[in-house]
Amino acid sequence: MADRNAVCLSDRAWPEAGRRSAFVDLHPALSEANHRICNNLSLLASSVSIRAAHFSRAEGAIAAQEVAAILYEVSARIATVGQLHRLLARRPESHSLDLKETLRELCETLVSALSSRERMELIWAASGECSVRSDHVLPICLIVTEVVTNSLKYAHPTGVDGKLMVGCHRDADGSLLVEVTDDGIGLPDGFDMATDGGIGAKTIRLLARQVGADIAFTSESIGTEFTLRLPGEDEG
Repeated sequence: MADRNAVCLSDRAWPEAGRRSAFVDLHPALSEANHRICNNLSLLASSVSIRAAHFSRAEGAIAAQEVAAILYEVSARIATVGQLHRLLARRPESHSLDLKETLRELCETLVSALSSRERMELIWAASGECSVRSDHVLPICLIVTEVVTNSLKYAHPTGVDGKLMVGCHRDADGSLLVEVTDDGIGLPDGFDMATDGGIGAKTIRLLARQVGADIAFTSESIGTEFTLRLPGEDEG
């Protein structure tokens, strides 16, 4: 996890630092919430930097439509951090948060930005509680962003209507399952999630390792299913 002083401005950089520091000392829950928000912003910045580095190495011009898609993805990530900020502001002392509404709003934002409700029907399939450690919410949301974005871009290359199902629930052993399923053309033959793929797949693998989650893709000719499994003790 990034050092909070490496990314967030330290108290020394602000006027009246002593008075604010005293306020934070009297409100440890607020201090902890601010630290978590700082780490979330740091992770978001890293995600955007990875994207920028990838495109800086690309040969030739980038189409306007592709640039717009990238900006919409960044917008969805920023909106997710904003939602986490609101949740932490209401419950600064909480060590766990429920994923359901955050994931739902994220996916609705992505569908609205990258497709249309007429072209891609979003089906929400959450059940029960889906609480996870608060510092794991953003990495999971970024993983789902990558998976949903790929489905919206590539599941139906001919432009036909499709369906995208997103959900989360607890398994019998207490593990949290987050699932994304589309009804598109499936992954390329021989695709191995452990080693193949571009920047999106690498980002998914990196974030999954960060939170200790197992990930899997199941692909058929009529769709692709992505599953993220997080151990039960994560709910904290």
